[in-house]
Amino acid sequence: MPLLLLPVGHSLGATVDPVSGAPVHRVRVGPDVVRLSEPQFALWALTHGAAADQDALLSTAADLPDAAALLTGLVDDGLVAAVEPGTPAAPKFAETHQLKPLMLGLGNLPDDPDTYEIGLPGQPVAAVGAVLYRLYQWGHLETDLWAACRATAAQSGAEFADPHRLLDAVLAAVATLLGPNAAYLDTAV
Repeated sequence: MPLLLLPVGHSLGATVDPVSGAPVHRVRVGPDVVRLSEPQFALWALTHGAAADQDALLSTAADLPDAAALLTGLVDDGLVAAVEPGTPAAPKFAETHQLKPLMLGLGNLPDDPDTYEIGLPGQPVAAVGAVLYRLYQWGHLETDLWAACRATAAQSGAEFADPHRLLDAVLAAVATLLGPNAAYLDTAV
């Protein structure tokens, strides 16, 4: 799998900087609130969607001045994580981050019992398999994403009994949850 660029933090909305009067966007990461300029926030927001690899992201952000430098700054500040699934760095990332739900688990579909929806009643925004749904529902109760993968893998069938394989599947599918803001990545407690 290619290197993924994943947003870290939960948007708290826009405000005006009391000193400069410039608009800023507040993003909570762990217990801290970080203020992002409009270009920084625009790039951070783009990492929630399908532009999860650097080339696609920078191509999408071509209108932003110094997008590559902005991205480097977001990575350096911990607001974007660069993760390569299938490598030893992936569990290290998972040990320091959590996947936190923002919407309801709506349950499985009557005509497709292996597909589970996430969203609001009558308004699903994501559909996932049973194992990712279980991790979405209960994984945030674990200390970190890696502990959630280990706990979920211990309860899963043969396909995802290996937590490394489950983590790779979670990382491959996480844009499905981050894009519509059904979940967010945060630093681990």
